[in-house]
Amino acid sequence: MASTSTNKQPCLVDRPFLRGARITGSTTTCDPTNPSLGDLIQLVRVGDLPSEDGALVEDITIISNEDYPNNSGVRTADIGIYVYMPNQSAPSTSAALMVGRFEVGLSGSTFGYPLGIQLPAVMAPVPRTGDTNLIAPVQLGKNEGLYLEKGYILCAGYIGIGPAGASGVAASGGLSASGITILAQGGFY
Repeated sequence: MASTSTNKQPCLVDRPFLRGARITGSTTTCDPTNPSLGDLIQLVRVGDLPSEDGALVEDITIISNEDYPNNSGVRTADIGIYVYMPNQSAPSTSAALMVGRFEVGLSGSTFGYPLGIQLPAVMAPVPRTGDTNLIAPVQLGKNEGLYLEKGYILCAGYIGIGPAGASGVAASGGLSASGITILAQGGFY
């Protein structure tokens, strides 16, 4: 353990980060259930520096750079968020585990609009409580985030044309060279 991690709560980070990537039509598609690391786009790697013991990802945001006209049908892209981590039962092997899968709109109405991805609830409470009938952690009085241990890699994968596009209801085509931007924000501790 690095000396900077001694006597520190996990929410206190040494170095904040904002990491991003662009996914375009030329990005390799990945197998949604068992993607290889080579087919995924790495957003955050933990442990590249000896002082990094872990990371807290507070937000993952996706922004569509596409501006397809709304009257040509629905165009979407299917995106997966994965954590590539060692297999606990066989540490010499690693696997990408899906954290979430979502459909990103590519029409003019979603152009440039940030889409926040819901993350799991974390232990740190927020100073208020909300309606317990709601499902998002922040609505229940908890913060959201994703803790990553040393050696873990947060990745995004382009699965292909979204379900709306694949169903035949949509106009043909998915991402162009404009693509989408994915941003991960948090900090190392």
